[in-house]
Amino acid sequence: MKEQLSLIPPALRTSRPLHFPKILRERYNLLVPRQEDGLIVLALYQKVRAGTIERTFPERIITETIRLVFEELGQGSGRGEETQKYDETLHRLLRHFLDKNIEEKTYQLSAYAENFCDMLEREVHTAINPSQIQKTFNDLVMLLSLKLENMEDFRHWYHTQFFKHKNDISAQLRALQAQIEDTVDQLNELVKNEVDNFREMLIGCEALLDRIKEQADKLSSAFSSKDDIKQMLDDAGLSDEFEFRSMKRDVRNYFKDIEHRLINVSHTIDRIKPKINKLYNDFEKREFDRKIESFLVYLLKNSTSKFGRTKKLKDRKVHDVEIFLPKNISEKEIYADRSRLTGIDYMQLLDPPPVQIHNLQFDEEDLRRQAEARMRQIEREKRIEHWFNKISEDLTKKKKINFGDYYYQILQKENDYEAAIKAATLVLKEFSKLKEFEVSVREEFVLDPKQPNIGIWKMQIKNTAS
Repeated sequence: MKEQLSLIPPALRTSRPLHFPKILRERYNLLVPRQEDGLIVLALYQKVRAGTIERTFPERIITETIRLVFEELGQGSGRGEETQKYDETLHRLLRHFLDKNIEEKTYQLSAYAENFCDMLEREVHTAINPSQIQKTFNDLVMLLSLKLENMEDFRHWYHTQFFKHKNDISAQLRALQAQIEDTVDQLNELVKNEVDNFREMLIGCEALLDRIKEQADKLSSAFSSKDDIKQMLDDAGLSDEFEFRSMKRDVRNYFKDIEHRLINVSHTIDRIKPKINKLYNDFEKREFDRKIESFLVYLLKNSTSKFGRTKKLKDRKVHDVEIFLPKNISEKEIYADRSRLTGIDYMQLLDPPPVQIHNLQFDEEDLRRQAEARMRQIEREKRIEHWFNKISEDLTKKKKINFGDYYYQILQKENDYEAAIKAATLVLKEFSKLKEFEVSVREEFVLDPKQPNIGIWKMQIKNTAS
């Protein structure tokens, strides 16, 4: 079973007791501010950045900001109690979020506070930018190509480049998911409270989902360079290093998580769209029924009637009644030739027949095995294509190559007999069809000392065009 990324501490996964560092337990409430403290720090950060206050400021600025935040949160209090609360708040902020200059009696935000506020703003206001992500991946690929010579260089790439851009990539996906959640909240609000512009709001939600789906597709395209990174890691000569294998597994698992999250975004949108269509259809039907009802009520209130002659029946009398529609409704003459009138069965147009719901049960374990098998097959096909392209490039530079050398390279690096055999079949098939290449196969085994139990016939490919 493959190892999965998890945010759950190993102790929780194995039911072992937790052992957090003592200093973290003691300072947690100071490092992670309560709501009012965080808002105070954020307000000071925004004032400094906007230039309304200097980077260093007196205590009265802090006191005024504390007062405004408390009033905004509805936590105002009496004057004596208020002074005590301000002092306690300032004391807490001085632990990690404020630095004090004792000589000048001024304060300024600490580096931790600035990083904290910057992180909050980037998380909330992340703009989806596929082109920027594409550039990020291009940088990762280019720098990785220079960092695979030794473990120290690769470790530097892993900690300074991969981890640096990992948060930016994840922020893009969180921004997509946040947009979907906002759209769902709008839809739920529409269903609960039908507003006057219900139809326009519904169309707006549908357009927003289409735009999110388009952005997800662009991000998926921008993430395609991750395959180059995975291939470079597979081809690296550092596989004997345990640390390299561990870091490589982390990189591949992270990319796998990205793929799953993008797929989930598309599936979520696909599930929401039919519900929007149903809401729209229900609204149109209700609107049609409302107009019909209004029209009938208008007719009943504004039509007039006139009694005509009286007819005597067996036990009662009836009167002919002539009804006159309102003057602003014109009469329509309908020609009816009953000799040609054909009876038509009544068709139910408004209410569709009930849909039969079938409960389908799937073997989730079998589906997971099928998905993993398919992923392995796709990965093998990519590796075969990589080797075919490498052989093609070498043939453009050389007049002749021995395929046996490549065959044993594939076995050594891929450790996959099937991939090597399929690569040989593909090379033989494709180059035999091309006029500028000549393929010759001799029933003479080409052996490799590292693979004493495996042999392949001698196959040479000549580039007759060069």
